[in-house]
Amino acid sequence: MEALTLARIQFAANISFHILFPTITIALGWVLLFFKLRFNATGDGKWMDAYRFWVKVFALSFALGVVSGITMSFQFGTNWPGFMEKVGNVAGPLLAYEVMTAFFLEATFLGIMLFGWRRVPGWVHTTATVLVAFGTTMSAFWILVLNSWMQTPAGFELRDGVVHATDWWAIVFTPSMPYRLTHMLIASGLTCAFLIAGISAFRWLRGDRAPAVAAALRTAVVMAAVLAPVQAFVGDQHGLNTLEHQPAKVAAMEGHWHTGGNVPLILFAIPDEATRSNRFEVSIPHGASLILTHSLDGVVPGLDQFEGKHPPVAPVFFAFRIMVGVGVLMIGFGLLGAWFLWRRGALPTLLLRGFVAMTFAGWVATLAGWYVTEIGRQPWLVTGVLTTAEAVGPVPAGAVASTLVMYLVLYVLLLVAYIATLFRLAAKGHVVEHLPGNQPLPASA
Repeated sequence: MEALTLARIQFAANISFHILFPTITIALGWVLLFFKLRFNATGDGKWMDAYRFWVKVFALSFALGVVSGITMSFQFGTNWPGFMEKVGNVAGPLLAYEVMTAFFLEATFLGIMLFGWRRVPGWVHTTATVLVAFGTTMSAFWILVLNSWMQTPAGFELRDGVVHATDWWAIVFTPSMPYRLTHMLIASGLTCAFLIAGISAFRWLRGDRAPAVAAALRTAVVMAAVLAPVQAFVGDQHGLNTLEHQPAKVAAMEGHWHTGGNVPLILFAIPDEATRSNRFEVSIPHGASLILTHSLDGVVPGLDQFEGKHPPVAPVFFAFRIMVGVGVLMIGFGLLGAWFLWRRGALPTLLLRGFVAMTFAGWVATLAGWYVTEIGRQPWLVTGVLTTAEAVGPVPAGAVASTLVMYLVLYVLLLVAYIATLFRLAAKGHVVEHLPGNQPLPASA
């Protein structure tokens, strides 16, 4: 492979591994705050026990996110020097804001969350949890500001081929940023909800019937039931915004080759770029026109409008369907789980096993969504400003390939170790302190 392709694969591998952990910590910080506030309000020890179990997961996820994020930052200089040379006047400050307003908060107060609940006043521990949760969200905010600007750039001018900021308000609040930020924050909430539900269901099935397990499980199921349908609506609005500002991406998502009306919604197909057609297509007549234009005969731009300037179709097409498919499963599991909790007060064994199987469903949906977003803007790195080919550095293909193999091996080992550690923690349970409400439930509960 040529150096450009290898560099893209390497960065994709790095960001794929990295995004797994912020996707958990962004929402988990707020869930921990909920557990702590419930403990403060009720004095019921099950909430503190849930907090102390899940703060360990938060710390582990935070550590892996930091390590992989640092590696990713180095690649800007080694593999993609053209990026900072061209748009560093915008990208540099935004990345600095993320460090100053978010990372320092998380790194500083995480220690108090982990070790300070018996050593500092309760209000200090609660405040530390608030600041860490706020820090994770601010981190997501600044990273998505930069990503949104790269997708739909605004507030800049070119001087001698270099981007210079002219309107920071426009840079921060680009047309796609509110949709992208909302979509990602809810995705984090769903990832966290199914992680907590899956691990808690695993503990319950193993006979760990402590009140903290039941409380965490109920919290996660309600989160999933609320957030999954909301995400479907937000995703639809995000898609309409993308159609307006990045129509080539939507055309690839839909596998729509020729501009026209009465466009069907393609449920399944195998896109063929050689013939510019879809094989084995299964579709719903007028579906895409209805969804994208709210009219049965609405005209939708096709890939024929973007010859040589549209993304590879198959990866975007299939990633989009994986994301939507997992999202539909999330809606089903969330609503079904909430119904059982409301009507019967407990989840049946089969549904508990289903939640265990869905433990990392949020990761699958998030990765698929990121692939749609990032591959979907090709051949641009910054839409209309900088192509991927223009930004790649002069590193030889052999050097990129060797480090890519090292990264992949290391990431697989770390990911296996992370998942194994989570289930080991779940299997061991948590030492329950003699706090009010921490008496185990009877086995029949």
